[in-house]
Amino acid sequence: MAVEEAPKKALLCFHGTGSKGSIFNVQMARICHQLSDTFEFIFIDGPRECAPGPGVLPMFSGQEPYYGWFGGHDVSIEDSIRVINEAVQKGLDGWRKSNPEANVDIVGGVGFSEGGLALTLMLWLQQERQEQQQQQSLISALPPLQFAVTSCCFFPREASSWVNARAQAQGKKTALIDVPTLHIHGNRDFCLGRARQLVRNHYRPQCATIVQVDTSHHLPTQKEDVAAVVRHIRNLADAEAA
Repeated sequence: MAVEEAPKKALLCFHGTGSKGSIFNVQMARICHQLSDTFEFIFIDGPRECAPGPGVLPMFSGQEPYYGWFGGHDVSIEDSIRVINEAVQKGLDGWRKSNPEANVDIVGGVGFSEGGLALTLMLWLQQERQEQQQQQSLISALPPLQFAVTSCCFFPREASSWVNARAQAQGKKTALIDVPTLHIHGNRDFCLGRARQLVRNHYRPQCATIVQVDTSHHLPTQKEDVAAVVRHIRNLADAEAA
């Protein structure tokens, strides 16, 4: 009698603005390679076409269309989340169609820059869904994420106000995320201040792990920095499996 294999763990990956899943796959190559024994990586394309983002050109020129996650000032965060939810569903459907034999258990997410913002807001909505036992949710396509990784997260004041307003509507003082998350901070990243505010203002201290690396607005490339990130991701996965 054949023994059914346990599903492999998988991580949903959310690229930065003006990029796409296939580009993020290349940018994540060092991390993916070192974690390939444990994880599958599912790269989602953002829902909105836009101009190429920081660090995309010239290396990825000619790879249009590029995508982002959020609309302009005339598009509400809730409307953006609805469209992001559709993009997650589309990405999962496409991946499953391309990998019909794959047996995976999606356990976490990885988000870079604006993709980190999208992932963070979905973590808060996931928390809402669980606490209130909601049957309907803005993130119906998102599997339950046990942990997350954000790198160079762009977290504007509007997002902070939005999650706080939702928390206050539930009788809370502020929105504090309790999903264990690794925050990768580049010491020369123009988003560093916002990324630090996200941890300080919207995470329970015991749920936030910070790794500061020697980089600007891109994923770590130095061997020791990549090794530290990989080690922390394994630790997060092991802790949630325990």
